[in-house]
Amino acid sequence: MSLKTKIATKKNRLKRRSGRMFREALKVSVVIGIATTIAFCMVYAYNFAIIDPYFQLNSTTVRGCEKVSEEAILEIAGIVPSMNILSMNLDRMKKRIRANPWVEDVFTGRELPNRLVVEIIERNAAAIIKKNEKLYIVDWNGEVFKGFQKGDAVDLPLLTGFYEGNRLKEKLLKKGLKLLHYLSRNRVFPGTGNVSEIMGNDIYGFTLITDERLLLELGFGNYNEKLRRLNQVMVELVKKDMGNVFLRIDLTDVDRVVVCPVDVFDRGTRTNI
Repeated sequence: MSLKTKIATKKNRLKRRSGRMFREALKVSVVIGIATTIAFCMVYAYNFAIIDPYFQLNSTTVRGCEKVSEEAILEIAGIVPSMNILSMNLDRMKKRIRANPWVEDVFTGRELPNRLVVEIIERNAAAIIKKNEKLYIVDWNGEVFKGFQKGDAVDLPLLTGFYEGNRLKEKLLKKGLKLLHYLSRNRVFPGTGNVSEIMGNDIYGFTLITDERLLLELGFGNYNEKLRRLNQVMVELVKKDMGNVFLRIDLTDVDRVVVCPVDVFDRGTRTNI
C-alpha cells in the first residue's frame, strides 16, 4: 500500500471517530439539558406548591386521645392553620408528640390537598407505684413512665415494696403485673375494682388490701385455687357478720386458710388518688 493510500485511510478513520464523538457529545448535551429542565420545573413546581393557598392546612384530625387532649397534641406538635401541608416536617412533629409521657406511639399522614391526620396510641396505665415516698404511674409493659400528678384522672391500685432504694425490682414487678392482669379477668372476688393496694415481697410474695377491709396474703402462684377457697370463706364470714373489723386472711397455703382480726391496721380503704 502506498503512502498516499495510508494517509487517506487514516483521514477517513479520524472523520468517522470525530463523527461518533460529536454524536455522543450531542446526546450527553441533550440529556443534561433535559435533566436541567426537569429539575428546574420540579423546583419551580415545589416552590409554587408550598406558597399556593390550595395546600394550606384546612383541618387536622386527631384520633386516640383520652389522657391527653387534642388541643395539647396540636400545641406540642406546633400545628397551626397557616402551615402548608407539603412543607410540614412530619418526623419532627412525631418526635415532639412522643415527648408527652402518656404517648406511647404516634402516626401522622397527609390527606391532600389540605388535611392532616394524627393518630395517638396512649399508654395503658396499670397501677400507681410508690418509690421513696413519691408516686409514679406504671404501664402494663412494666415501664414507669411518669410521676403521678393531681391532674391524672386514674383510679388504680397502689403498688408498694417494688423498689429497693432507687432500684426497681423488675422481676417482682413483672409478677405483680401478671397478678393484676389475672385479677382484671377474675370473675369472682376480688377483682381490680376491689383492690386498693398490692404489697410485694421477694420472699413472701403478694399481699392485697381490699376495700372490704381485708388483708389477703396470697404469696406466689396458684391464684385460681387460693381465690376459690377465699370465696368459700367469704360466704361464712358474711354469715357471721364481722362488722367493720379488719381481717387478715392467709391464703399462702392452698391446703388451709387462716383468718384472724387485725387490731391495728390503719391503711384506709381504696385511695382515689
